[in-house]
Amino acid sequence: MLKRPLTLYLFVLVSVKVLADSLSLPPDYPPLRSYHLEGLTRTRPGILKPYLDPYLERPFSPALQESMVQSLRSLGIFHTVRIDPLPDGNGGVEARVYLEEKWTLVPIPLGGATSGGSLYGGLILFESNLFGLNKKFYGGGFLNDTGWRGMLGYIDPRFWNTKHSLFLGFSGGEATQLMQNTSGKTLHKYAETELDLRGEYTFPLRSGFSFRMGFQFKEQSIDEGYEESYFPPEDGRFLGPTFSLQYQDLKYGSVLVYGTMATLRYEPMFDLLGDDPYNQYTFLAQQYTSLWGEHRLGVRFQAQAAPDSPFSMDSRVDGIFLKTVPDHLYSDTVATVLSFLEILPFHFRWGAPTFVAFYEGGVFREDSSSFHFSHGPGVGFRLYLSRVVVPAFGFDLAYSWDTGEVYGFVNVGMQR
Repeated sequence: MLKRPLTLYLFVLVSVKVLADSLSLPPDYPPLRSYHLEGLTRTRPGILKPYLDPYLERPFSPALQESMVQSLRSLGIFHTVRIDPLPDGNGGVEARVYLEEKWTLVPIPLGGATSGGSLYGGLILFESNLFGLNKKFYGGGFLNDTGWRGMLGYIDPRFWNTKHSLFLGFSGGEATQLMQNTSGKTLHKYAETELDLRGEYTFPLRSGFSFRMGFQFKEQSIDEGYEESYFPPEDGRFLGPTFSLQYQDLKYGSVLVYGTMATLRYEPMFDLLGDDPYNQYTFLAQQYTSLWGEHRLGVRFQAQAAPDSPFSMDSRVDGIFLKTVPDHLYSDTVATVLSFLEILPFHFRWGAPTFVAFYEGGVFREDSSSFHFSHGPGVGFRLYLSRVVVPAFGFDLAYSWDTGEVYGFVNVGMQR
């Protein structure tokens, strides 16, 4: 009596298992045999071969299609990337790759103001696709109420192959430095001429890691004839190598970027005018998580130490590192943490505005001895343009729980 129900039960169990196994098998995707590029007006097609050829003869799955899109978006030179599969008549797939390029030669205005009364303005000429070879060049400068600064740079994202890159940069100018403590007491005031040269070469390791090595030269000449000088530093001239270990796993949306990036950097600097070398260590990590739609939640942490550096080489607190302190404050930034929510309410073909709510905190040294902590909430606004590679406009307001004051920052053009 029990044999038939038991046999029926075993039959049903085996049938369900076979059906479940068959449903879990991946579909049989046809291989990608070729691709056809459409829409290029400036970029040379051969530049894209190293980014697309590795996908040939692989099953053309949705994951492969998205990987191809991300590979092309990571170049930063395309406004639109779309890949449509078509049967090639031989059991394979031909991918139609439709590309719309960004503006290649872009004049980027620079300008802004801070609650401390600082004003600046200028222009950077940025070429994002030099000669159609995906090389990048920038040059320009700006003026502010304390001096001027000029800069030139060259970036080759594919110096040796698709994963190797080269950066060469120069900047220099003149400025009047005013450094005060949290109480408003003037610590240093002097005029100087600065020169900064950098070069870096990056090559891949494994699993998203890469290694960067290079050099930098920093020179600071103090104007001894500046009548208002108050405890000025001595002339400085430093040269040294740079070493960085970087991890990157990013996804490029149509406007914003998501994912993880972290960098550990070591800079030993040798004193060419004396016997005061110093070492600088920097760690930066940031995570951008996609929420619903294109909105994102971000966390950013930065810490650095250069205990033996001259105060003129310190990374001063300002609106880049901390927005809850006045921009004229002198100190060496030790560590900062920033958490933010960026909302993208509208998305237009030309770009998108975003609204930012953030909370930040930071530790810094004052007078190179005592430590202070600053923190507070803030709100901001960004305007992104889809056809250029930098935000076009940014505005931030931050409230400091320590001073009870509100600090404002306006930026036009290149910014974080």
